[in-house]
Amino acid sequence: MRKILALLVLLTLTLFGAEEIYYEDDISVQEAYEMVQKGAIFIDVRTPGEYIYAGHPLGAVSIPVFDYSYKPKALQLRLNLAKKEKKRALDAHKVYDITPVENKQFAEDVAKLLKLVGNHPIVLICRTGARSQYAANLLAKKGFAEVYNVEGGFLAWKKAKLPYGGE
Repeated sequence: MRKILALLVLLTLTLFGAEEIYYEDDISVQEAYEMVQKGAIFIDVRTPGEYIYAGHPLGAVSIPVFDYSYKPKALQLRLNLAKKEKKRALDAHKVYDITPVENKQFAEDVAKLLKLVGNHPIVLICRTGARSQYAANLLAKKGFAEVYNVEGGFLAWKKAKLPYGGE
């Protein structure tokens, strides 16, 4: 699963390119935790599946920055790979063509959230910090102020033993 997500992040960065940073700053998980305790809006930009099954920081609102298109590869190839799979999971990219598609509603959903809770700093998190960095830049370019990216993402959050939940 880690390989799959790492490849998705790499593909995402390749497709959408690294660019100049417009958002406020990258912050540590500890700084993020403290900001959230003081009222910052906490947004998890990963997929719903990651949010639910991999876990998420407590209090984080799920607003995915990307949707993904999954096109199955040829059935014979999938059958052959399934036969080879005995003791380890397959890399999803061997079975599916996976394409990240920017969630066109992302900024609009964040704006709706701010209307519901008031104007506060925005803290974004993903698995490793790459997608949330992309999302932070996207929001900053659209005029959102006080946008922060959690460096190291949810993996660093869990490693720091900060509160999280999920299935």
